[in-house]
Amino acid sequence: MNNNNLNNEDKSEDLLDRKHASSIILKNLIIDFEEQLYSVKIQLKSHISLLQEKEQELIEKERTKVHNQDLFSPIYNKSFDTTELISVIEQLKKRIVNLNEEQQLLINKIKALKTATHCVDSESEYNSLELENQKKINDKGLSILESQEIDRQRIARDLHDTTVQNLTSMVHKAELCVKLIDIDSIRAKLELNTMSNTLKSVINDMRGIIYNLKPMTLDDLGLTITIERYANKIMDINNIHVKVQSNEETKEILPVIKLTIFRIIQEACNNVLKHANASMINIDITYDEHRIRVIIKDDGSGFNMDRLHPVTTEQSSSFGLSIMKERTSLLSGTLDIQTEKGKGTTVTVNVPLTNCEEDKNE
Repeated sequence: MNNNNLNNEDKSEDLLDRKHASSIILKNLIIDFEEQLYSVKIQLKSHISLLQEKEQELIEKERTKVHNQDLFSPIYNKSFDTTELISVIEQLKKRIVNLNEEQQLLINKIKALKTATHCVDSESEYNSLELENQKKINDKGLSILESQEIDRQRIARDLHDTTVQNLTSMVHKAELCVKLIDIDSIRAKLELNTMSNTLKSVINDMRGIIYNLKPMTLDDLGLTITIERYANKIMDINNIHVKVQSNEETKEILPVIKLTIFRIIQEACNNVLKHANASMINIDITYDEHRIRVIIKDDGSGFNMDRLHPVTTEQSSSFGLSIMKERTSLLSGTLDIQTEKGKGTTVTVNVPLTNCEEDKNE
């Protein structure tokens, strides 16, 4: 009987391994297609931007040619021949249509693969729960590495979607200015002014990315003031009231503790903004002699905690509850979530100011 049980366990583990391997293959395919989709979206944005510029250039040429038709010699009029420009515009339009079709095809493929992945994961979910629980401690380091990689991907997307696009636009405008400088100096000056504004926007975007990487105010002004400024930023961008309360901040706090608590508060607030449909967030920070306690409470829609177990891959993102728990655990702290459908959510974090050996090693 014992041998039969061992054989059954081996078969179960082998079946789980096969399902896990299938799930990994599907997820890798999804990642590949998502990378292709992202590349197509970038190309699409670039082509649309270039098309708009070429159409504007065509309008300007036609307007200038008609307005000054009697003044131009035949040789000078040749510089206003729009045949080549119209051809370029038509090619751009065809390319945009093709990119839109390619984008939709990739979206359909990704949806189908995600559905297949969900079926495979759901089928093996119950049987793998005990194995996942046994490996939880060992997987903690991997989850943190994954969260760091997701942060890097987010930064890369931010740079592609804002900085790179703005710089690409300025390259096109610079090329346009070179062509316009002798023909229409006023238009060239206007384009240069637009480039100056775009540069200011790029600088602001880079400052935002740098702030997200490491708020300088944490070391200079402390955790409480950094959270207050973050709360003000949330209220400026979103239709929500954020209140921060705190007693006097303890001075001897390891930088890694302050940064981790700030990240946890960020993640909790992001979850509220994305999912809770709340009108208010209260952040209460209490500094004791040996610990820091943070309570983040909202009046949003709440959620069903049972649906979060077992934790899925999507919920293990850098802004998810799983990573919040693991970041707290790395500081030898505790994280408690109280929520009920329609009655808001309360997240309580307790972090000791001592016995954080992992943080000291970092």
